[in-house]
Amino acid sequence: QIRENTMAGVALACVLGPVAYSLGSPTAASARRGAPAMQYSLNNYPLPGPLSPVYNQALVKLSRSDETTTGGLFLAAEEKEKPREGVVVEAGPGRVHPDTGATLPTAVKSGDLVLLGEFAGEKVDYNGASHQFVSDDGILGTFKGGVVQADTFCPLRDRLLVRLAEAQSETSSGIALATGDDEAATQGEVVAAGPGRMTSAGEVVPVGISAGEHVLFGKYAGADVSLPGGKFKVVHASDCLAKW
Repeated sequence: QIRENTMAGVALACVLGPVAYSLGSPTAASARRGAPAMQYSLNNYPLPGPLSPVYNQALVKLSRSDETTTGGLFLAAEEKEKPREGVVVEAGPGRVHPDTGATLPTAVKSGDLVLLGEFAGEKVDYNGASHQFVSDDGILGTFKGGVVQADTFCPLRDRLLVRLAEAQSETSSGIALATGDDEAATQGEVVAAGPGRMTSAGEVVPVGISAGEHVLFGKYAGADVSLPGGKFKVVHASDCLAKW
């Protein structure tokens, strides 16, 4: 009886063994099939692989164009071309200066939350989402820790983040001043300063203005930025006329 049961078990194993091998475990079957490959596209055209920005270009995934962006920047309806935020997907290695041959590295890197200047770059549809190619010259600054606040903003190059002063309604002697709503502020307190301008040799020249100082700049200088805590402007240090 024992011999008959053993022989029956061997026969059953011979029958089921090939079937089990061909089916395999669910995990093994999934591994053989493989995970679906990432599909890349640019303006609805398929790509063989991901995009790689060249020189000092950065590929930035833009926030939504609604009343407030994902990071909290306010975008009024009439300000659709104002600076916007986005995350750097990829950044080029930098550009070579034509006169000196020095490599000027790109000022941002993948993962940075950045603030873009007005009318900067070229918008594209990449992998079904709105992106923008922009040189690092068209990026105003980055936000530390991905938090959109004035005190986390890091201006690039020789730029300054300036909290605009409120327009005075009267003189020190009490004379009323007629000011229009469209009168642009041209002075304020520096909240943050960039590391400095990069020379053709790749060296950084520090800006001569520090956070906490007040500056006067040209009426049409810089880009307006709305951040929590007031109205701000990002200007180049070279656009400033005086400081105190």
